[in-house]
Amino acid sequence: MNEAPSPGSGEVEVAALPIEQIREFFVTLGKALRAFQLYDENNPVYQRFVQAFGGAFRDLWEELDSLHVVVEENRLLVEEAVVYENATRSESLAFLLYKDGLRTLTFRPGIEDESKTFLAVLNQARLARAEGDDLVTLLWEADLEYLRYRHIDLLAEGLEIPEAGPGGTEADFQAVLEAEAPTEEEVEGAAQAAEEAAPQTLNREDFNPTLYNLDAREMETLQAAIADEMARDVREAVIAALFDRLEEPLPDRQSEIIGILNLLVPALLARGELAAATHVLSELRAVESRGGVLGEDHRRDVAVLLDRLSSQETLGELVQALEDGAINPSPELLGGFFGHLRAGALGTLIRASETTKSRELKPVLRRAVAGIAQRNREALVGFLDARDPVVVTGALHLAGQMGVREVAPRLTGLLSHASPEVRTAAVQTVLQLKATTLASHLLDTLLDPEMEVRVAAARVLQAMRSRGAAGRLRDILQSKEIRAAELSEQIAMFEAYGSVEDPQAVPFLDKYLNGKGFLGRREPGEIRACAALALGKVGSEEARSSLRKAATADDPVVRNAVGRAMRAMQDVRR
Repeated sequence: MNEAPSPGSGEVEVAALPIEQIREFFVTLGKALRAFQLYDENNPVYQRFVQAFGGAFRDLWEELDSLHVVVEENRLLVEEAVVYENATRSESLAFLLYKDGLRTLTFRPGIEDESKTFLAVLNQARLARAEGDDLVTLLWEADLEYLRYRHIDLLAEGLEIPEAGPGGTEADFQAVLEAEAPTEEEVEGAAQAAEEAAPQTLNREDFNPTLYNLDAREMETLQAAIADEMARDVREAVIAALFDRLEEPLPDRQSEIIGILNLLVPALLARGELAAATHVLSELRAVESRGGVLGEDHRRDVAVLLDRLSSQETLGELVQALEDGAINPSPELLGGFFGHLRAGALGTLIRASETTKSRELKPVLRRAVAGIAQRNREALVGFLDARDPVVVTGALHLAGQMGVREVAPRLTGLLSHASPEVRTAAVQTVLQLKATTLASHLLDTLLDPEMEVRVAAARVLQAMRSRGAAGRLRDILQSKEIRAAELSEQIAMFEAYGSVEDPQAVPFLDKYLNGKGFLGRREPGEIRACAALALGKVGSEEARSSLRKAATADDPVVRNAVGRAMRAMQDVRR
């Protein structure tokens, strides 16, 4: 293992590292390297990105004394944080470094003055043939004063040298040359024949293989290289070039490019190419975030594109494709795409998150909705007026989870909404927002036509320990309707009453648990059991005494309820 001298500066605390700035630095490095490859040195695009790369170094030195980077096969790390990742070997900066044995790089202040040389070395290494100098050799020859690196000797370590693509060795090539070199007479004859023919176009018949010395194996390699080139997806390079030009301060050209993107992104979505669409949006948002690159008109054009992608029409088709399994992106990719959407997407995504039957899709949609809602809280409140009760219900759930108190004044009206699902969600949101001032509005909800709403109201009043509900709850417990109600509702009403701290609670409930009627008959076992559970919520010594009287009741349902209530009281005391 070979190692260059280590830097003298001390280590930086992990918490002090500007990780996002470092990640942006490597984005800038990638663009500068691409400009180095694509443009002439006098081209303004080339000059701008090379200058930006040097400037990115200077910005880092305001936060760091040095930048120490660990090289892995597909990614770069700084203090165990991933700052660059690309699994495509032919395009990966990490692999370019890794394949030649580099394992760490340490940049120090002053490297910005050597940035052009550093880029030239990287570019030369990328274009080098298998038999050419490797990156380590090129770095050694460049003798960069402010760069330190650690590398391993792959051959000495007995490691296989990774390849980015097919190719023969120099020895193989030389052997072919020696074995099949044409004679001098053959060469002269072929040249004379070619001169006499002087074809205007090159045909397969005109090709003289003796002049090129390609054996069968080399021909296979050439054919494979051609096939790879023909199959290569050049869209990423084209998109990169578009964004390079977008950053040039030429308004007419910027308008043209944004117009292209307005057509491109929906087309990618229509074909299910979510990764490519997300990449374009990420690049577009990055350009948009850089002050001074786009004028106000072009910012509006970008907003129009994002609004269009966030529309019900566009998102509805995407969600349907997800539901049908026509496209199956990873949760990370889908979340990344949704992260670019605007407030207009909320309605469609809320409905989808509430109605989807896909276990994998539901949490992704809910995270997406939450992310968009966090950025657009006012818009979320606006969806409480939606005509679709599913959307209103979902908006209420989200507002409660996020603690959006702006919805509180709207809850009173929603408690009487036509949809029972909305009414239930409104009741639950009262509790989530701790809107105790609305407790009195829940009293009428205890008499709602739908059992689900009534039970939700009872549970919320129980949790809020609302004394003002005692009278209404006593009336309900004395009504004929409660005896005909389902057990779940009976329990909810009795436990709510036991929790609201009514001074009359113990004697009132004892009558149900231990009392007898005029003919010596007791209440039905289920009602007695509910009264026992309610006494457990009261939790006083008087309540405990009442429960003891029923501990040996003949009815096993009553005995079990008494035992449960007394255990609950003991747990509270602990």
